Amino acid sequence: MEDMTWNFRLVDMTAVNDGEPWIEVKEVYYEGEKPVGYTSATVGGESAADIKKDLLRMLIACNNPVLVLDADDKFIDDRTKGE
Repeated sequence: MEDMTWNFRLVDMTAVNDGEPWIEVKEVYYEGEKPVGYTSATVGGESAADIKKDLLRMLIACNNPVLVLDADDKFIDDRTKGE
């Protein structure tokens, strides 16, 4: 089993939002390069510097393709939403 990693990503939640367009910043977890899960992104830390690091990582996520969920709350393989 590969190590699990994570990063912040934009995730298209439209399919699980009754078809209403909606994108959120999420912590996305990967096995290898495959996204396998997510949690709601939170911003907190032991210091203002910790919070600033997470906010900067969230801004970086805006430069990556948007990941897309299907109606079953699963990532669609090899499909991302263009910019």
